[in-house]
Amino acid sequence: MIEETPPGGTFRFLDGYQAIAISGLWLVIMSASLIESYAYRYAGVPLLLISLFCYARSTPRPAIDWRGWLCLLWGLYAFLRFIIPFASQSDHPVGDRDVLFLMPLIFPPLAYGLFLIWPHIEKVIAVYFGAAFLILLAKTPFSRIFAGDTIIPLIQHNQIHGAVCCGMIFIGAIFWLLYYLTEKGANRALRLYATLLSPPIYVLCLLGIYGSKSKGVWLSLVIVLPLLTIFILRCLKPRLALPAIIAFCVVLAGGIYVARGNIERTAGPTMMATFAMLKGVDTVGPIGDAVSRSIASSDTPLSMSARLQLWSNAWELFSDAPVFGLGTEWLKRWPHTRYPDVGYTFMHNGYLEILIRHGIFGAFVLSAMLASFCISVRKAASLKIVPKQALFTYLSVLLFFGMTLLSNSNNRLVSGESLSILTAAFALACQLKIESGKNLVARP
Repeated sequence: MIEETPPGGTFRFLDGYQAIAISGLWLVIMSASLIESYAYRYAGVPLLLISLFCYARSTPRPAIDWRGWLCLLWGLYAFLRFIIPFASQSDHPVGDRDVLFLMPLIFPPLAYGLFLIWPHIEKVIAVYFGAAFLILLAKTPFSRIFAGDTIIPLIQHNQIHGAVCCGMIFIGAIFWLLYYLTEKGANRALRLYATLLSPPIYVLCLLGIYGSKSKGVWLSLVIVLPLLTIFILRCLKPRLALPAIIAFCVVLAGGIYVARGNIERTAGPTMMATFAMLKGVDTVGPIGDAVSRSIASSDTPLSMSARLQLWSNAWELFSDAPVFGLGTEWLKRWPHTRYPDVGYTFMHNGYLEILIRHGIFGAFVLSAMLASFCISVRKAASLKIVPKQALFTYLSVLLFFGMTLLSNSNNRLVSGESLSILTAAFALACQLKIESGKNLVARP
């Protein structure tokens, strides 16, 4: 049943079977980082309908603030850019995943759907990490990893997808445990649960990332480690944090040393080809010439050569319409780019995916949207609406995922779509919680 509106408040939380049902739907959406399937979409439809229904019945209705309107206006803009060419040209191709840029339309109602179960989010997270542990344990082929084979972590379609998901789970599990270790009022049963589950999750995720041989994910994790260190220091007292960080660094360094041969074989050729290409910028002229020489060189690994061809094509398309992008028109122009026979149109760079479709304008609006989300979560943490560990998780996962976008179009993956929904819904739900608090304070 729905709880009564708190005195002076304007919002209601769900309880009982309704809360269990909605929590289950949110778990299915979160499961995309564990099992790569479209189940999150099937869960998203009823969740969206329930959220809209509850919003329509709420009295008075929570106001949509400028962040929500920004999502809705962008979604409408992206919808018009998609539907007008599609409707006006019978032979107009539909670009792969172009409709994903319409997703912000559903962010505000889904945020309300998350807000409805706010008191139960802690339990939802606990169930998620329990499922993550079981899947990691069942699907980690230890013998193959130690033999130096390439593996696919979790239940994902390829090793890159699995490695990205392992990285996000690893970061989330760090702050999940830190919350229970540092917050005095934390649930004791969940504290024991997190203490038992988190360490093996760390190990299994790191093994999955190593075994995946995804160089982009390796680099992204290395880049985010300093930020994780800073956040850990802010969670723990220095006398506890420093030994923990030193011990982790020693273990990580030892693992890298033991596996140095395998790491060198995996990343070495790409690193050498990258250095040669960058050196060529000074010796052969503009960067475009250096890229062309690297693509043609037999010393360049095939995967790197393919990415360079894709990036060259994408930059060529972006240069044709840098301000507003080409919309869905980019796919018609793809056969006329310099490397049309590269084999696929998956750009392997999430930022180029945005630029070729929506240009600098689209990149600016989406960046502003994401920045506003981060500000909302930060404000919620400063007001103690959410623990600081939630803010640290939010920022760290975004940085990690953002770095992986440099070498892969992870925003077009199932896990990327799920992360977009969760990122937006959580931030907008935090904003609803902030506004709810204002209403309580303002009550005479």
